[in-house]
Amino acid sequence: MISKTNKSILIFLVFAFAFFISNLLRSIIATLSPILTSEFDLTAGNLGLLAGGYFLGFTCMQIPLGFLLDKHGPKKIVSSFLIIAIIGTTSFALAQNFAGLLISRVFIGIGVSACMMGPLTGYRIWFADEYQQRANAWMLMVLSMGFVFSTLPVQILLPVIGWRWIFGSVAVVILLIIILTLLFIPSWKSEDSKDVENAGSLSDVWKNKFFRSTIPLGLFNYGGMVAIQTLWAGPWMVRVTGYTPLESATGLFWINTTMLVAFFVFGYILPKITKLGLESMRLMKLGLPISY
Repeated sequence: MISKTNKSILIFLVFAFAFFISNLLRSIIATLSPILTSEFDLTAGNLGLLAGGYFLGFTCMQIPLGFLLDKHGPKKIVSSFLIIAIIGTTSFALAQNFAGLLISRVFIGIGVSACMMGPLTGYRIWFADEYQQRANAWMLMVLSMGFVFSTLPVQILLPVIGWRWIFGSVAVVILLIIILTLLFIPSWKSEDSKDVENAGSLSDVWKNKFFRSTIPLGLFNYGGMVAIQTLWAGPWMVRVTGYTPLESATGLFWINTTMLVAFFVFGYILPKITKLGLESMRLMKLGLPISY
């Protein structure tokens, strides 16, 4: 377990940087939808597939990713998968048709699929129990930061460098993240693998009643929120309310900024609440949005 505060902060910041980029790429289609629709003559169904391509790649990798993370650790797996993300973002920047955009989105989803579970795997081993909730909540704050930067900042950059150079620039940033990961994230030790393996098998997870009870919450509540936030809110503001693309991006900016503040506050107060004897699971049952 890592005890030095500065080292813990550095580990968090490197992982947070990767998670930030992951979620910027995840939600950027909502901001780019007007220009992509115009340039490629996309339908609403095309936009839905384009946004869903990311989640298809991301979701398909989660089960094999779990085994890979347990065996090899976050440092090796996150940095390796991010190479695929570079391929995806570069090919998206060079795409000439809808098929190219969609395939690139799938590769992007695969490439950043370890940016959430990689850190959570490492935090479980390296961080003290009382700080894991804070680290997890603040990772969700970083999630919202990615959403925030995918809105108004991207909209401001569009007329300056264009959407293709935005994706090209992200590819360079991902390369920097790979270097930082290799330099500053601890290597996975054999005892770390044993600690994770002792937690149980995949079948044990599916047999867990609490896990099964959260599936509808994740599928409908969280899934619905993601669909609105990362895709439909932007086009709705343009087509239904008559907003300009800039006004739509501004609306998305404030939606995600509100989430960012909420996650920061929860990350700060959760360890304090836990010390008072009120567990996070009890809070979740009361309807507070403190879990992913």
